[in-house]
Amino acid sequence: MGTDIPKQYQAIMGKPVLIYTLEQLQSCEAVGGIVVAAAREWHEQILRWKAEYGLTKLRAPAPAGRDRQGSILNGLRALRPFLTGSRDGVVVQDAVRPLASADLMIRLLQGLEEAPGVLPVLPVTDTAYTSRDGRWVDGLLERSTLYAGQAPEAFRYQAYLRLYEETPPEVLSTMSGSCQLPYSRGWKVKMIPGEHENIKITYPSDLELCEKLLRKRELVP
Repeated sequence: MGTDIPKQYQAIMGKPVLIYTLEQLQSCEAVGGIVVAAAREWHEQILRWKAEYGLTKLRAPAPAGRDRQGSILNGLRALRPFLTGSRDGVVVQDAVRPLASADLMIRLLQGLEEAPGVLPVLPVTDTAYTSRDGRWVDGLLERSTLYAGQAPEAFRYQAYLRLYEETPPEVLSTMSGSCQLPYSRGWKVKMIPGEHENIKITYPSDLELCEKLLRKRELVP
């Protein structure tokens, strides 16, 4: 982003990106509680936002980990007092995906009836090449078999937490997406249709696009 403020706290029309994301979770009837894994210096601010924006489902923030996987583990542990059933589901969301709909989260959780992990995807529409050095094409992938994964993703909570707690930190640190660890351990991961507007804010231009999409949805005046 080129700024000192992390992208999830950047403002769109006066409201932090994180709050849009949390409001979508708050609006989903299937979501009973929310935990935010965040750097400790942001905890007090997050609690102020909780009161300001009426985020009644938000629990106390959890500490951030050294990386994404460590943050997921800390968030999962923070949910332990609230999720005790063997088939309870958990949704893992990126703070910088403020446009994921409540309907998508419901479909993810419904997918847990068939599989222990559920991932939203979009078909890859561009021709995909491989290159070992980043300069010369050395392969072509079969586009019909390629899908781009999105967040949020859903998992059966108890099994997912146990998997993370049993995996050494040095192994966790080699993982990227939320589904990578369970898939690598032989879990069946179900794919469901993702959403084209479920963008991940990475560059400054993404903030502008997000604002346009929010106005289109009439989520803001």
